[in-house]
Amino acid sequence: MVFILCCIAFWSTSVIANANEKKASQIIKLWPKDAASQDNEGMGTPKPDQGDGHIRLTDITQPSLRYFPAPGKKKPVPAVILCPGGGYVSLVTTKMTPIAKWLNDHGISAYILIYRAPKNRKDAFQDIQRAVRIVRSRASEWNIDPRRIGVMGSSAGGHLAARVSTGFDIQTYEEVDELDDVSCKPDFTVLLYPAYMNKGKILSKEFTVTDEISPTLIVSARDDGFFPGSEIYGEALKEAGASIRVHFFEKGGHGFSLRPKEHPLSTWPDLCLQWFRDKNIIEEAE
Repeated sequence: MVFILCCIAFWSTSVIANANEKKASQIIKLWPKDAASQDNEGMGTPKPDQGDGHIRLTDITQPSLRYFPAPGKKKPVPAVILCPGGGYVSLVTTKMTPIAKWLNDHGISAYILIYRAPKNRKDAFQDIQRAVRIVRSRASEWNIDPRRIGVMGSSAGGHLAARVSTGFDIQTYEEVDELDDVSCKPDFTVLLYPAYMNKGKILSKEFTVTDEISPTLIVSARDDGFFPGSEIYGEALKEAGASIRVHFFEKGGHGFSLRPKEHPLSTWPDLCLQWFRDKNIIEEAE
């Protein structure tokens, strides 16, 4: 009996250890100094639930990527780096987890970017640039097509995704290793109800819009207080000759989820998939 109990205890410990190792392997710290420290403090503190069932992380000083690999694919797959919203104060990560799994269902690997917060837009911009470089530089390791790496952001995360789309040639930090020689230009961009895109009737000065910007999709609702920014940004891309598609719905507000109740807003994931097909990001069968 003692022998059996010892075996059970050993097996249980092994299972827990393996589970922890598996979980740890899905988290990639962005910066060498953080990866070398082995210290997890500063990777995000959950804030109390605000009554909507969503988890918000703040106090993030060690940014990271949470990796959701597309299952069972032999050929290299597309990848999307997801940027949560939260006003640059906190990150609403639980709105991005269903989107990551939805992408997986369609043969797309996903990464949720845990960028630095609160109120740290400069460092967040560095984090998204670094994240794109990491995913592209490790594409063969993760079975990813380095020419099909995109960004998708919501609210403040949409603003951040647009910044890396327009500011991929801006050097925001000194090189820390060979990964920083890799391009941080996304191959495509999806903006969901982006915030902070405009100053009144004018596009924010943070964005330099040219025809070199990668194909962009914007999904917003007209009854969202931030909606004018989506319209202004979309028009700026169109005037510059960049590839742009918009889906503007009459109702839906700000912060809608993967499958919101409002119809026709609930069709946005299907419209996004069609855009992926049109841009050869995924194949028709996916």
